[in-house]
Amino acid sequence: MRRTGNRSARPRILSAALMLGAALVLPAAAQAATTVTFVAPQTYRDGNLSWGPVQQRLTLDGLERIIRRLAGERLPAGYELDIAVLDLDLAGKVDPLRSRTGELRVMRQDTWPSMKLAYTLRKGGRVVARGEDTLRAMNYLADPVARRSTEPLRFEKAMLDRWFRRTFSPSGARPLG
Repeated sequence: MRRTGNRSARPRILSAALMLGAALVLPAAAQAATTVTFVAPQTYRDGNLSWGPVQQRLTLDGLERIIRRLAGERLPAGYELDIAVLDLDLAGKVDPLRSRTGELRVMRQDTWPSMKLAYTLRKGGRVVARGEDTLRAMNYLADPVARRSTEPLRFEKAMLDRWFRRTFSPSGARPLG
């Protein structure tokens, strides 16, 4: 008696499931080489401190995800990056008079995002770059990509992306070791 079931589909489905699982694990493994620390966030100029712990946590978690993703995209394999965020001022200012909830962030030309951070880049356990930078995006409202985005931290993401390209690109100001 011959079976009519499609037995050859099982290995293909199992193979596809294993490949999907590996694809989901690989980005996490690539991001594991990046450590982000928020040093004394209660002293930051902004960072949604006035909104309470939930909003602050969402902001810091969002920034950490952005930094990890950019490091995964911009750094070659084998590098480890430690970033300590020392100060933070998000784009815009909260204007309680324009919102009943006090959560409306008004973007103006003079309310650009800025961030002070320290970083250490290692390869094989050896320090190849170290520094402290203050990032500013004074012209943030002119960035067409960030303006069209609906992401909550779009201006900070654009500012960090420029910093990663400038600091860690092979043709950037600080060559990788």
